[in-house]
Amino acid sequence: MARHGDFTLNFIAAVILVNLIAPFVLVVRGVDLWRRGSRWAAGLLFSIWGSILVYAAALFFVGAASFGTSCGHEAVRPPRNAVWFEEGFFPLTATCHLGGERAHNFVPAFVNPLIYACIAFTLLCAVMAAREHHRNAHTS
Repeated sequence: MARHGDFTLNFIAAVILVNLIAPFVLVVRGVDLWRRGSRWAAGLLFSIWGSILVYAAALFFVGAASFGTSCGHEAVRPPRNAVWFEEGFFPLTATCHLGGERAHNFVPAFVNPLIYACIAFTLLCAVMAAREHHRNAHTS
């Protein structure tokens, strides 16, 4: 009988394996589409991968922030020394309110606009790829 810990380790190994293989598959498929002339479809694959990469990097750097030195004396999340701690995943926020006007934002100012730009470019590529596919289907 499988134990809970075995399932958890297998799940984590599967997630790691997918995350190692998926970028390779997306890039190879994107290059193939690019060579065949489907520029928007290739751009869609590249923008999806880039968007995921930008968001994952932002989550990593916000998660690695030093809460102990910037938001009180205890490095716990949410910090006990803060009056109010605001955290959200979309838009990405991690703000420590220390009372009064004092607050520390752990998310750099450029991160959320960059995430929005990635999403906008992905949507543009998706629309243009669908348009290109529809146009090619009716001309052949």
